[in-house]
Amino acid sequence: MKIGERVHLIGSGSLGTGMTHPADCNVYAVNCGGEQVLVDSGVGQETLQLLTNLTSDGIAVESIRMLFLTHAHLDHSGGAGFLREALGLEVCASVASARALESGDETAISLDVAKQAGLYPLNFQFQACPVDRVLSDEECFRVADCEITALSTPGHSHDMLSYLFRTPQGLLLFSGDTVFFGGRILLSTVADCSIQEYARSLRKLVKYPVDGLFPGHGLWVVKEGVSHLQAAVKPLGRLLLPPNLL
Repeated sequence: MKIGERVHLIGSGSLGTGMTHPADCNVYAVNCGGEQVLVDSGVGQETLQLLTNLTSDGIAVESIRMLFLTHAHLDHSGGAGFLREALGLEVCASVASARALESGDETAISLDVAKQAGLYPLNFQFQACPVDRVLSDEECFRVADCEITALSTPGHSHDMLSYLFRTPQGLLLFSGDTVFFGGRILLSTVADCSIQEYARSLRKLVKYPVDGLFPGHGLWVVKEGVSHLQAAVKPLGRLLLPPNLL
């Protein structure tokens, strides 16, 4: 489903459009001027449907070059191994995400406690996946006509990356679970969720004049995305937090 000049939504669960498995995050395909990249992979239970959605949107699977993971929580990274094998793409992630992915460590991504809380069925498994490119904070590179910058934005999880895409049409932010439509955030009681790191990450992102905001769940916007970042930062000045997504 085309949702922007450069962006297709190819997967989304119960916190989004419900087009794929209920546990899926928003999975995006981004046109970088002839070469395509994916942002996040979903939970890994209906990954074939992601490929069907790609082809239905007229996106040639052989044009897909890279998969950018925002973080290693299962709803964002569970399908990475399948996509890497099926499409021959490069998996890109932060150093902490890479460590969890390559070891298949369920504790590192809080999947063990998520299962105990009933957020995932007990039979869900985290499949190990090689990471081809480990990204550092503010690392910048080009894919065709897009300049992509990885930004470390911990808070929701310690391994979180957000991605800025500078395109000829404007500046797009893929924010993972850092910030959502309306300036909402997603705090939980897992061990690596940090309020102070979250506040620093929000203040970091609001400095960018973002046009399109494409979060890991829920609605997105194709213009004036920075206004949603500003809404998230505003309560921090009163020593308060933005409202939680859930």
